[in-house]
Amino acid sequence: MRRILSGRRLGGLLTLALAAGLARGHAVAPASASRVRALIAPAVAAALADPAHPLRRPDGRLKVWVRFRDRDVAPGRLEAELAAARATLSPRALARRERAAVAAGTAAVDARDLPLAPRYLARCEATGAELHRHSRWLNAASFLADDAQLRRLAALPEVAAIEPVARFARAAVPTPVADARALMPAAPKAQTVIDYGDNAAAMAQANVPAAHEQLGVTGAGVVVGMLDTGFRTQHVALAHIPVLGAWDFVNDDPVVDNEPGDPASSRSHGTMTLSTVAAHAPGALVAPAWNVGVLLGKTEDVSQEVPAEEDHWVAGLEWCEAQGADIISSSLGYIDWYLFANLDGATCVTTVAADLAAGRGLLVVNSAGNDRTSTGHLIAPADGDSVVTVGAVDAAGVVTWFSSPGPTADGRLKPDVAALGQSNRVVDPENDLAYRNASGTSFSCPLVTGVAALVLERVPGLLPMQVLAALRATAGQAATPDNDTGWGIVDAYAAATWFGPVFAHQPLAATQAVAGPWAVSATVDARLGLAGTPELRWRVAGSPWQEAAMIPNGPPDLFSGQIPAAIGGVTVEYYLAATDGGGHATTWPVGGALAPFAFTVAPGTSPVGDMPVVAAAWLAPAAPNPFNPQTTLRYGLQAAGPARLEIIDARGRRVRTLLDGAQAAGDHVAVWDGRDDRGRAAPSGVYFCRLVAGGAARQQKLHLVR
Repeated sequence: MRRILSGRRLGGLLTLALAAGLARGHAVAPASASRVRALIAPAVAAALADPAHPLRRPDGRLKVWVRFRDRDVAPGRLEAELAAARATLSPRALARRERAAVAAGTAAVDARDLPLAPRYLARCEATGAELHRHSRWLNAASFLADDAQLRRLAALPEVAAIEPVARFARAAVPTPVADARALMPAAPKAQTVIDYGDNAAAMAQANVPAAHEQLGVTGAGVVVGMLDTGFRTQHVALAHIPVLGAWDFVNDDPVVDNEPGDPASSRSHGTMTLSTVAAHAPGALVAPAWNVGVLLGKTEDVSQEVPAEEDHWVAGLEWCEAQGADIISSSLGYIDWYLFANLDGATCVTTVAADLAAGRGLLVVNSAGNDRTSTGHLIAPADGDSVVTVGAVDAAGVVTWFSSPGPTADGRLKPDVAALGQSNRVVDPENDLAYRNASGTSFSCPLVTGVAALVLERVPGLLPMQVLAALRATAGQAATPDNDTGWGIVDAYAAATWFGPVFAHQPLAATQAVAGPWAVSATVDARLGLAGTPELRWRVAGSPWQEAAMIPNGPPDLFSGQIPAAIGGVTVEYYLAATDGGGHATTWPVGGALAPFAFTVAPGTSPVGDMPVVAAAWLAPAAPNPFNPQTTLRYGLQAAGPARLEIIDARGRRVRTLLDGAQAAGDHVAVWDGRDDRGRAAPSGVYFCRLVAGGAARQQKLHLVR
């Protein structure tokens, strides 16, 4: 029977150190020759017996994991140590962990978050071995050691095991294609508002346009951790991405772009995979989740003869988790020194770490691998049961010649889902204005990462196994999964609506000529049924939000509510909220109070019985919005005087001044053509129109979509 472990796999996934306990003072057998031999893994023992073994580095040393028996916590110190470990996590990471802990009935911070014992690390370094990386979750550290140092490590009483550090197997296929358009049918322009450029076929295949246009999801509010080579973010399609943190685990510095002396290719792979998640250059390349924030972890060193190794990856994973990532996108894998029998979801180091991440609420999306024609099986951590493992298909939806098949060693189906992985359009890492094509599960993986970001934006509280369930249940062959493409090609719209109520509502017009009240109606449907009735939430002129239950109104799933009357000249904002039978809450529009619907009550109107009150200045929501190429801005002043009307970008920088000077009293109209003060086309994104007049400031949000 298949095991559903959901990132909480104990037993085999817990390190020997945890199994033996936390406190110091445990009984340890003498460092006999037989005990030393027992601690050394067979692959390491084989290398010790062979001076020319491929595990050895050019200088003859071996890279090994040293696993410890315990955490060396003094009696009575556990609670204080756990509190200190908790303090190392970002508030975002803690919030995500708390959600996962409540669902699992576990603690948000546990013994696996404790640091390695400094005394043990010092004793290991005293052998002459060079400390490289350490992992809290695994209670292990990686060392470079010669034969004598390795034997001294094995003789230490605190050491529980010595194992090889597995090497890297990049999930990329060097199959350049002259022109992607020659191989991939273009998506019909009439079916989409967004011009995806040469990425149109990939987006259409995964049903991304429907998610963008009907649900309004673009990855906003989701943080993706990228584990890859270096990254260049200055490309015209990437410059908009908020980089929330970056770390080079190869050189231990915050620079993930190329530095002096680095090979040009040091940033290539990571830059291309990042563009597959979040590029935004309408007409050239638009990816699924262009509004995500990212954490960039450089975990692969392409400058060395020795391939990159898994200890960098584990360090990057733990760093991203602590910084508050929601999703990890990894187009890397590790297979050297592992046998097929090790791909059981419980043995490989990166698989263990990925499942532990899932238990902390962090979704890991990983390439299945490109080993179909050689080894014919997956790479780690693609064997993890809590990992979203992604295979590759071509433009026709057929599994590619390179995409690694399942099953896992313990008989589970893999991959989980598939997406386009042949002749994908990506940015050119060496030219900030150019694009190229690339193939491999390296690119189907981040494409699915982008889809997962859309799912999490709409229902932020979903746990990793729920996102995995949504992707599987809605994929192209969910009824007949196999070991080539798993449950099939992902469907972004269907996956994003698998959990949580779905709304159909016609927003109230931008300007209301009467003072109200205003009726709001919506159809609210949910696969799991509704828990209670939907709510209408509103506020007037920036006052605190108010809410009222909507009531059934005739046909099934139709509900109505009412916004009370308001004085003229003010802005009324509102949104809808509902919860399904599984406890999954959603809002419409997505973003709720952060991105509500809004309209302005026309000046001069007021509720019956009230004295008319007119604001010193008013600014109506733009129409159309979203817009391309221009939008109309209506505003008014109660009295003549100086006024300034300007466009501000999401970072608060002035883009365009539409008006700055004396203005007559009354209603006025301005048009923004999507250009800045120098006449250049502004990029797609969120902007704000700000009116300052009569001692008041008014602001409306704009969405420019090119």
